[in-house]
Amino acid sequence: MKITFAYLPEEQEEAAAGVAALLQLRPRMKVRKSDAHPPFKHIYLSVPKPDDPDGTKGSS
Repeated sequence: MKITFAYLPEEQEEAAAGVAALLQLRPRMKVRKSDAHPPFKHIYLSVPKPDDPDGTKGSS
């Protein structure tokens, strides 16, 4: 799953609060920040896939 936050610099506190809340729910999230598209800043969150979501890994 991927989540993108796009915000203006004056909205940085709200974006940081949203990221902090999501990190509490999913601590394994990877966070990447970018300011390559002024005036907007972006925060990209990605959640790695679970190792074995349905329990069938390794069974034939």
